[in-house]
Amino acid sequence: MKRVEWVIASIFIVMGLHCLVTAGTLLSGAVESSSYFSLLLRICFWMGAPILGGFMIYIITMIIKKQKGKV
Repeated sequence: MKRVEWVIASIFIVMGLHCLVTAGTLLSGAVESSSYFSLLLRICFWMGAPILGGFMIYIITMIIKKQKGKV
């Protein structure tokens, strides 16, 4: 992908996260900036945990494949 495509994709991701967090904050009834950032951090954590887990599984499988090829 070109740099412009990465920027556009990143903008859409940030806008989606903003809409998700804003809706979650307004539905809970607390319209404070601290509740907004608290919810944003929780959403980012729960999005990042599976991504990190998948990345770790990918790295482990690549290491195993590389070791099998050498032997």
